[in-house]
Amino acid sequence: MKISIIIFTILFSFNLFAHDYHVTHTTLYYNSNTGEVEITIKVAIEDLERALEERGVKKLKIGTIDENKKTDNFIINYFTNHLKIIFNDLPISYKWVGKEISDNLHDMYLYFEISNFHQNDKSSFLQLENTIFIDMNLNQNNIVLIDFEDYQHNLIFTKDQQTQSIFIKP
Repeated sequence: MKISIIIFTILFSFNLFAHDYHVTHTTLYYNSNTGEVEITIKVAIEDLERALEERGVKKLKIGTIDENKKTDNFIINYFTNHLKIIFNDLPISYKWVGKEISDNLHDMYLYFEISNFHQNDKSSFLQLENTIFIDMNLNQNNIVLIDFEDYQHNLIFTKDQQTQSIFIKP
């Protein structure tokens, strides 16, 4: 009996320290030369594949020679539904640019852009809803860096804070 209590205590102690930590990193960069917002999202390939599989998508094999030919469409659909951008009370759509597998073969970078995004001289209201992987990872953190010329700001989205708003001053 004592041995089973000791084993249970040891296993429980290890379990307290062994929890997954899931993070995505998104950058919204305003390129004043082109008038576009360049969106870069860094995600773990495993998390992306699992999120898509939970929505009925079969194995994508992202980054391999056997990658599903519809992978880009599945990615676009997922991010369109889980990263929403509203600028001055108007929903903003963004278009797919492409993807890149990182050298570590664990992460990937997704690229989107918002065309013809010209800021005016007055303050702008930016609202973001970021629910990337939040429904499957209770401890998911989605970090967003907003870099609009002289204005930089970091936001962290979690299960409890999925929508945030900020003013961007020119």
